[in-house]
Amino acid sequence: MADALKDFYNSAVVGGIAERVSAAHPAFPADHFRKQVMAALPPLSLMQRARAIADGLHYHLPQDYPDALEILLNSLGPDDNKGGIDGMGGFRHLPFLNFVGAYGLEHPGLSLNALRRMTKYFSAEFDIRYYVERHYDQTMQAVRSWTSDPHWAVRRLCSEGLRPRLPWGLRLKRFIADPSPVLDIIETLRADPHESVRRSVANTLNDIAKDNPDAVIATVRRWQAEDRDGTADSVRHGLRTLVKKGDRRALDLLGFDHRAPVTALDFAIAKQRYRVGDMLAFSVSLRHDGKKPARLSVDYAIHWRNARGGLQAKVFKLAKPQLRPGETVTLEKTHALKPITTRRYYAGEHRVEILVNGQSLADGTFKLQV
Repeated sequence: MADALKDFYNSAVVGGIAERVSAAHPAFPADHFRKQVMAALPPLSLMQRARAIADGLHYHLPQDYPDALEILLNSLGPDDNKGGIDGMGGFRHLPFLNFVGAYGLEHPGLSLNALRRMTKYFSAEFDIRYYVERHYDQTMQAVRSWTSDPHWAVRRLCSEGLRPRLPWGLRLKRFIADPSPVLDIIETLRADPHESVRRSVANTLNDIAKDNPDAVIATVRRWQAEDRDGTADSVRHGLRTLVKKGDRRALDLLGFDHRAPVTALDFAIAKQRYRVGDMLAFSVSLRHDGKKPARLSVDYAIHWRNARGGLQAKVFKLAKPQLRPGETVTLEKTHALKPITTRRYYAGEHRVEILVNGQSLADGTFKLQV
């Protein structure tokens, strides 16, 4: 998680946590907790700050875990039904989840029930992973039962919490090696009525595709054959990495014609030099040389200069044109080179590449001044 967001955990938020805990447990030393935590936060990132707050809670709450957990549960307040995925507000509950992930492993039944309750406030996707590792059978039994939970955030956790490569989360190597248990879980969620659950299914499918593309292709083929309503978005987003890589099976499943002969014409980057804050602009014309109409997946990759002086590509969607035989389409794009929390810019030569159905058809360079 980006360091620029770390200031969310400021004195007001830490003080608010102290007030809520004190309301549920009047003996809680709120002032001491706040001072101790705030002294520890300055050098820490966002996620490290959440864990530091959890450690502070552990230090000042009763050392009997069940008693401490009950206090935290009583401190949650009303559920806003947003599940902590709308804006930054839900992050105020992350230290409570971190507390369960760090200190509750000796009480798996109690802790898993707590994660089910807490995930309605902020996703427990990071902390349930420790229970997958330590108490696999018990955790998977709980997750299977949660797939029919009436609350959408609990159902979403069943998918998001098992993603093999969840960003900023513990990597679940067992599911990288064998994704079948995760595929079984998302099978029941792929047509969930809540969009956030379906999007999580797509993200999980995309995670699995990075290491087990054959399993994902087989799964999607079966889903499409069954033609169940509500799965189209999950399939499209779940295959995005394979599409960017030009996997012909994935392209076929989404209706793109990977056999179409296409020629890139007149690729041009508007300027040769840019500064951070500028709008990178480029254009390209694509001519379809085939004899049948073709639907294309067109992406662009920016090869960013990294700290070691090399280039690292990030792929972005450009267009999905449908071309008649002999037709030419011109595509124009601007890309903001603005400062963002997830990228550090480095001066030097960068490259833009045009990808059609995953195949490189044109490229050019520009220089970035930082």
